[in-house]
Amino acid sequence: MPEWVPELMEGAVFLGIVTAVVVRAVVNRSGTRRLPLWGTALVGVAAAWIGMPALVWAQGLWRATPWLPEITGGALFIGAWVAMIAAVFFEQKGAPRRVPLWVAAGVGALAMLGVPPLLDAVTGSYQRASFRSDVNHCTRGMLGQVQPREVTNTCDFPITVGLCLPTEQNPDPCAQSVTLAPGEQARIDPGSARLSSVPSNPAGLTVVACRVPHRPSRTPKVTGRGFDGVCLPAG
Repeated sequence: MPEWVPELMEGAVFLGIVTAVVVRAVVNRSGTRRLPLWGTALVGVAAAWIGMPALVWAQGLWRATPWLPEITGGALFIGAWVAMIAAVFFEQKGAPRRVPLWVAAGVGALAMLGVPPLLDAVTGSYQRASFRSDVNHCTRGMLGQVQPREVTNTCDFPITVGLCLPTEQNPDPCAQSVTLAPGEQARIDPGSARLSSVPSNPAGLTVVACRVPHRPSRTPKVTGRGFDGVCLPAG
């Protein structure tokens, strides 16, 4: 790839495909004009290269505003699909638009904010749309260790590191948790247990680091074997 071509961020291809499909559906359903295939491809490429950096920037700006609720990728996905359904499903070709785009966007926003907590309440545990991003990259001494005993916060913001025992999992946070200031080091005690690994030791310990005030926990992997360290919303 030429040096002048920017690298795609993680998730950029998926975002480009979804954006292209949604834009083409909305335009073609309007009945007044059609979006050609080359235009659809151009929209997808632009969304893939520009969309992810824009989302990362917007996420940082959103997180820096204390009174705004935190939005996860899963919640954003739910909201986007609900908005697309509202904008497209009730429309007919050649007929006036029944659902204004601003109404579809509002319905999507309500779904983004309301569906994850509703799923949590119905199931009695936190669902993946509610999990916060971990900050495992902010640690030294935690990753790559079979029995980690010391951990250091290498980021410039406080984090909470949790060690979940085999008996602990979502919706309960790790009982053994420690909050570290930037540069601070702490000891954690795995005892004689070893970290969860597949296939030899799927029910072992799990260690995860979270932003404050999110709470470290763990949940079974999608495959049902082993556990993923996750960050629960502040409770």
